[in-house]
Amino acid sequence: MLNIKTVRNPLVTDSSKDGFCFRSSCTQTLSLQKLAREMADYNSSFTEADNLGMLSVLSTVTEKYLAKGYSVELPFGTLRANATGTCANIQDGFVLGTGNHTLGFLFTANTETTRTVQSKLEYKQVVPDITSEAKLYRATVLNDDASENPKLSATSGKVIRLHGRNLNFDISDSEQGVFLENENGITRISVYNRRGSNVVDAPVPEGLSAGTYNISIVTKPGSTYFTANIDSELTVA
Repeated sequence: MLNIKTVRNPLVTDSSKDGFCFRSSCTQTLSLQKLAREMADYNSSFTEADNLGMLSVLSTVTEKYLAKGYSVELPFGTLRANATGTCANIQDGFVLGTGNHTLGFLFTANTETTRTVQSKLEYKQVVPDITSEAKLYRATVLNDDASENPKLSATSGKVIRLHGRNLNFDISDSEQGVFLENENGITRISVYNRRGSNVVDAPVPEGLSAGTYNISIVTKPGSTYFTANIDSELTVA
């Protein structure tokens, strides 16, 4: 289900113009394992293991050509790398990992995919934000030079940085804090390098099992607990 929320548009200051916009979030994630299982159940002679193998090959080939600077056409759309950042002079070059020079990815669905999803979209309107509600907007991993790496892959001890708003929480309350969750359970992070309203830095806990984790943060600005989630997943090696 796609949850759609009406929020104030911070880019609009003219009261005569539309001062609100829509933000959306997905309530569920189709994991790679589930995707392979769904493909196997789709009246196919391929097994789940076959599908995982093919998806692994697709991933390897796609990453190879994305790294070469290609836009990669997939059955449902096109994926390409996208460099962003700023510099002081026109002669300055892009240096990945320096300052705010980062690499992201852009995906454009093809016409058939767009038409199909639009015709079958399941969504609901949810209540607008409460002013004090925590929100997570972005997650990164800090490099050794403290620059931010948008690729969410880390080992124990590496610091993950969360960007958002209203992220303050009471560390003495075991129900609050940053949580990492996968099918094996939930881990609450207990050590932090930085706990601000807009930025939280926390090292990946020592001994955390390798795998892919969903990230959330729980706060309690009043009498009610708030849980903020983010679509990005953290891969722990």
